[in-house]
Amino acid sequence: MFTGEPDESVRQNHLAMNKWRETVISPQDIMLGIQVKTRALAVAVTTDYRHETLALITTAWHPRRRTFTAQQAQELVGKLGRLSSGAHWVFHIMSHIYTSIAYALRSNRVYLQGASSEFKELLENIERKKYAKSDNSAKHINFALKQLARSVHHCKVEYVIPPTMLAEIAFFREALPDNSGVEWETPIALIIPRTPVAVQYGDSCLEGGGGYSLKLRFWWHLEFPIEVVLRTLIHKRNNDDGKLISINVLEFLTVIINYAAAYTALTQDPIEDDPNPVVLNITDNTSALNWTLHGCKKSMIGRRLARFFCGLLIGSHVGINSEWIGTEENEIADAISRLKQESKISPTDHVTFDYSNLQQQFPQLKDCRFFQPSQELLSSLWEILLTEKFPSLKQIAQLKQNGLGKLIG
Repeated sequence: MFTGEPDESVRQNHLAMNKWRETVISPQDIMLGIQVKTRALAVAVTTDYRHETLALITTAWHPRRRTFTAQQAQELVGKLGRLSSGAHWVFHIMSHIYTSIAYALRSNRVYLQGASSEFKELLENIERKKYAKSDNSAKHINFALKQLARSVHHCKVEYVIPPTMLAEIAFFREALPDNSGVEWETPIALIIPRTPVAVQYGDSCLEGGGGYSLKLRFWWHLEFPIEVVLRTLIHKRNNDDGKLISINVLEFLTVIINYAAAYTALTQDPIEDDPNPVVLNITDNTSALNWTLHGCKKSMIGRRLARFFCGLLIGSHVGINSEWIGTEENEIADAISRLKQESKISPTDHVTFDYSNLQQQFPQLKDCRFFQPSQELLSSLWEILLTEKFPSLKQIAQLKQNGLGKLIG
């Protein structure tokens, strides 16, 4: 029972009254820019926080900016990283920016080690006291480590923003405005660990890829265009020109098409008691596994594919998780990806594959429908692999609206 305002002349008040008055019993609450909706079982980024982040990107990190310090990048990451609490797909792109900042910090350490006598002394003190037998050595080492970290993070040296980081900041610049069409709200069902509604398997070789899901009743096979195959290890010995399309990229491409197939199946045949289903993607490639869960860090083509994957996840009612499996256990997907063309009389003949033999070999596929990716989806993927072009978020949203493909059979 409320007994009136506190009289601080009689007794000190331990409550912050302004905050106490703002505390209202409600099914919704805002914590550090994230709105928790207990009735809708969802979390969302508040409009105010989104506008603050957009202002930072528009002014301090404007499109003409080309350099940054490690501390400035940390401030940016702190602001962007909070967005992932209300939009789960942000996790996939944040690892890219972390990679760029880690590069700056490594460079800072090398620079300070060569230019700062104080930094050298700190390093020497740490090495010397590591082997000291004094009881106070741990305290000295911890203090020196803190000083060392502070020197690295507050170094004023500026670094050129790499093209990948420019593209990732541009991604947020496009996604944050009110008219972007991006939903900054995520059902809790897509964030918490859950039992998947279906398992899907995929595999890729240097000439084609394939995948399937018995629960969702789909399978697919795709032969890669000759332009893609010419840039694989079949025809290129190394990546000296930066244009090699690695098997890791092709395996991740398989994950994306598998997700498009699952999204199509769950949109066409929704699960009535689960509006936000999660599928489990099984792959025998560790890079594809990590890129699905955390995002790509080194491959430039892989990072472009990861941004495209983020675009597919935005506003999607289907979540995805991933696990690794041994190649020998991925038998069906391996066989699908390595389907060979039937003999052709001339190069202009229509490409055909002996799908009937595959279904005889694996009769469990007979009840599955064939997933045919849309030409728009495939065109976007080939363009990402072969060029440095990337579709806008509105184009990806339109792609999903038009349909990522169709199930035949």
